Amino acid sequence: MFNISFGELLAFAVIALIILGPEKLPQTLRSVLIKYRAIKNQLNKIQNDLENELELIELKRIMQEELQKIKQNEEQLKQQLAQMQQDIESVQNTKAVKDKIKPQHTQYYLYQSANDGLKVPFLIHPTSSRILSEDQAA
Repeated sequence: MFNISFGELLAFAVIALIILGPEKLPQTLRSVLIKYRAIKNQLNKIQNDLENELELIELKRIMQEELQKIKQNEEQLKQQLAQMQQDIESVQNTKAVKDKIKPQHTQYYLYQSANDGLKVPFLIHPTSSRILSEDQAA
C-alpha cells in the first residue's frame, strides 16, 4: 500500500526503538496498528459506498433508457390503434354507403323440395315471378 521495502521498514523500526525506547515501543506500535485498521476500515467503507452509488447511478440510467423505450412503444401502439380505428371507421362508412345504394338487379334463390326430398335452389328474377327450371338457371 505504501510501497515500503523490507530494508526501509527495518530502518524505521530501529529509529523508533532508539527514540521511544523498549518500554513504549509495543504500546505505540499497538496504537498505530489500531489507528491503521480504523483508517483502512473507513477507506473500505467509503469505497463500498462509492461503488454502491455508482451502481445506483448506472441502474438509474438503465431504468431511464428502458422507460424511454417503453414510452416510445406506447406512442407507437397509440398510433397503430388510432390507425386501426380510422380503418374500422372507413370500412363502416363504406359499408353504410353500400347499404344505402342497392343494386338494381339482384338474384334471389328460392329453395323448394325436389321429388327426392332434397332442397334445390331455383333462380328467380325480381322482375319476373316465374321459377326457372334447373336447366334454364344453369
